[in-house]
Amino acid sequence: MWSSRAEQVVSRLIAELPPELLDPARTHATRLSALPIGVSMWADYYLRPNGDVVIVGEDDDRPDEVTVYTDRVRLLSVLVGGAERYPELRQLVPSRPLDARECVCLQHQEFFGPGNVICQKCGGVGWLPAEHA
Repeated sequence: MWSSRAEQVVSRLIAELPPELLDPARTHATRLSALPIGVSMWADYYLRPNGDVVIVGEDDDRPDEVTVYTDRVRLLSVLVGGAERYPELRQLVPSRPLDARECVCLQHQEFFGPGNVICQKCGGVGWLPAEHA
């Protein structure tokens, strides 16, 4: 799913970050070599050029703990969520395959969708690959 083009896009976005986003008092972007995507109630989300999703403080009892994920759903989630902040990330979201199935989250648009919760089953794209459906 991850490509050299995706790596280049994320690398460029990191290189173009304004200095205030590199200040270690406000972000872990420099230390993690990652693009700051956003925050949840207590965790900070980042995307590395290689497609790794890095979460700092996922466990509220360990606010400085770093967890790295490589799974498809977390990657899609940060691409979909991060595209609001960095529109260039939209081009990295894969196109829906012909044999994909709709995700159940589409039946609950009041909860899932733009500006709401990102579905943890489909990563916010609204479809599941045939092998996951």
